[in-house]
Amino acid sequence: MLVLCDFPKILYEKFVEFFQSISLPCHCYAFSNSLNVLPWDHTSLTTVLKGQNITGQRRQKGRKTYLWEALPVVEARVEKLLEKKKFKEVVRYLRAVKCNENQRLRDLRDLIPFYLCKTGNFLDAAHSLLFPVNSLACCSACRITPCQFKVYLKIFRTGCVPSGNDMQEAGPWVTAGSPLRNTVLIKQALKLLYSSEALYRNAKCWSSFIMILGSSDLLEKRGHLLPLALGEPPLGFQENVLAASGNFLEDLKSGVNVSLPSAVFSGQLHHEASLILAVQAVQQMLCCDLPHLTSFLEIVLAFGKNFWALRLLLDQLSCEEHILCGTANLLLRDLSREEGTMLRVWQNLGPQYVGEFLCLFLTRRHKRMQSVGLFSLNVVIENLHLCPWAKQLCAFFHESGLGQLPFGTTVHQEVSKFVSAFEKL
Repeated sequence: MLVLCDFPKILYEKFVEFFQSISLPCHCYAFSNSLNVLPWDHTSLTTVLKGQNITGQRRQKGRKTYLWEALPVVEARVEKLLEKKKFKEVVRYLRAVKCNENQRLRDLRDLIPFYLCKTGNFLDAAHSLLFPVNSLACCSACRITPCQFKVYLKIFRTGCVPSGNDMQEAGPWVTAGSPLRNTVLIKQALKLLYSSEALYRNAKCWSSFIMILGSSDLLEKRGHLLPLALGEPPLGFQENVLAASGNFLEDLKSGVNVSLPSAVFSGQLHHEASLILAVQAVQQMLCCDLPHLTSFLEIVLAFGKNFWALRLLLDQLSCEEHILCGTANLLLRDLSREEGTMLRVWQNLGPQYVGEFLCLFLTRRHKRMQSVGLFSLNVVIENLHLCPWAKQLCAFFHESGLGQLPFGTTVHQEVSKFVSAFEKL
C-alpha cells in the first residue's frame, strides 16, 4: 500500500511512525523495520528512475550503498510504473535494483526486452534478450518460450506491440516505432535460436521464423500476420543465396560477428532471399537435430503458398537419405494425428493450395515422400463430406497433368484411381 497508494507524505510518515512505536516481542524484533520502504521521492530511487544513476550504487559518508528492496516492494513498484505506462522507468529500475530473492527478480528482469519494445527501442530489446543484466545470470533468451519468441519476431518485423502490458494478452496491436531492418531481424532471430537448445529444437520456433520472413511488415490490427505469396526467383539467384547463407550460418553459430550482404537481403528480392536463408537454416537443423524434433507439419504449413521454397527445402534434404526418410516419417505421423487440422487448413486455403500441396509430394522421386502425397489424398477421399472443393481439385489435377505421372506404377495407379473418383462427384 505504501508503494501502490498515493498517500499524502504526512499520512505516509504517520503509518511508519505508528508501526515503529508498537512494542514487539523479542522474537518479532526483525519486523520492526518492515515498513522502512523508500518513498517515491527518495534520492536513491528518483536518480535511478530518471536515468541519472544506471547502477543504483551511491556513495554515502564514504560507504557504498545500493538500491536494495524487498521482493513485494519491487513487484509493487513495477506494477505501479506499468499502470502509469512508464516503461523506460521500469527498465531502469529493474536493471538497477537488488533484491533478496534473485530468482523472482530474474523473472521480472526477463520482461525488460518487452518493456523496451513498448518504448519503440527494438534494437536495444533484441540485444537485451541476448545479454544478461549482470554477470551472475544467463541471458533472457535461455528462458523465453516459443510463444514469446513469436511475439518478439512479430514486433521486430512490424514495429507494432500489444496494446496491453502483457505479451500474451489478446487485443489490438499498436505501432510503437520503426521495425528492424531485414538483415538485423534475421541475424537477431537466428542468434536467439542458436542461444537456446530448447528453442532450436522446437518446430513452433522454426515455423514462426519462416512465417515472419514470408509475411508483410504490416500487421492486422488484432496482431495477425499478413502472409505473402512470392513468385519463385531465378535458379541462379537461389543458388547464390544458398551459398551465401551457408557461410553466414556457420559463422554465426561459431560466434563470429558476421553480417548479411545488404545488396541481397535488403534488395528487390529480399523476401525471397530471406525464405531461401530460412530453408538453409532449417536444413542444417534437421541434419543435426531431427531426432529431437516433435513435428514437421508446422514447418511445412509455415511456408504458406510459397511452395517453391518448400520444394527447395525438400531438394536440399535429398542429399542425405536418412534425413529425407526421417523427415517423411515425421510428417506422416503428423498428418495421421492432425487430420482434422489439415482439413480445416485446406478448407480455408482452397483447392489451389491443396492441389499444389499434393503435387509437390506426389511428384517427388523418393517413394517415402510420395507416400506423404498418397496419404493426403486418402484423407481427402475419406472425408469428401468435409471437402466441398473436391470437384475443383479434380480440375486442378487435369490441368497439372497429375494423372500421367511417370514416377512409378503404384503412384500412377493410385492417382488415376483418385482422379476417376473425383470425376464421378
